[in-house]
Amino acid sequence: MSIKKDKKFDKIHSDFGKMKLILQEQFEILENVVLLGLDIIDVKEVEKFKINETILDKFELKLSDNIIQTIGLQHPMASDLRLLISYFRMIGHIERIGDQLNNILRFINKMEPPFIPETHRESLLDMLSISEKMVRKALISFEDLDHEYAIWTIKNDELVDEMQYNLLKRMVKKHTPKDIDKTGIYNLINFASILSNIERIADNATNIAEASIYFQQGIDLRHQDLPDKE
Repeated sequence: MSIKKDKKFDKIHSDFGKMKLILQEQFEILENVVLLGLDIIDVKEVEKFKINETILDKFELKLSDNIIQTIGLQHPMASDLRLLISYFRMIGHIERIGDQLNNILRFINKMEPPFIPETHRESLLDMLSISEKMVRKALISFEDLDHEYAIWTIKNDELVDEMQYNLLKRMVKKHTPKDIDKTGIYNLINFASILSNIERIADNATNIAEASIYFQQGIDLRHQDLPDKE
């Protein structure tokens, strides 16, 4: 590989690392919002969250362009091409996770009052925490060539799906009396949207893990189940 190509790859890897750090900060801020509520959390944290969302969008565009240029101009070998394609897939999933975290904040803000009810807060935090862990392990699996972390992430997608179903079912059961008012229905809809976005974060973590396996082994697991031996 030429020095010029090395520098291109180093820049892509560096920007990818910055995207990961920003995404991690977004998870941390959102967890504080769920724990405390938008009416209590420091307004500076919310502003930082909004700024980070814009930065993630810009990084996706920048990295996408750099990857396309590297493929078009440098004519990478098969293994390097697989790496670039994996990067290309993952930055899209990271940006979408950022969008989903932003959607969760937006739906919390629409609730009256703007916080998660105490009866469901712990369960929601657990669900968000597992999704964050899935994203983190999927990214680690890519950087460390850790096949087991990627498989762990893919297998845990069903766990988050089940948590979503059970938590929403409990929310409906507890908050739909005969005399329910419009505010209660409105909050229920927003809560369901929050759960849906967390579940989609887990889906994108799975997509990142699949891209990691594609880079490591050249196996494309999209739209198919894991082999039985895994």
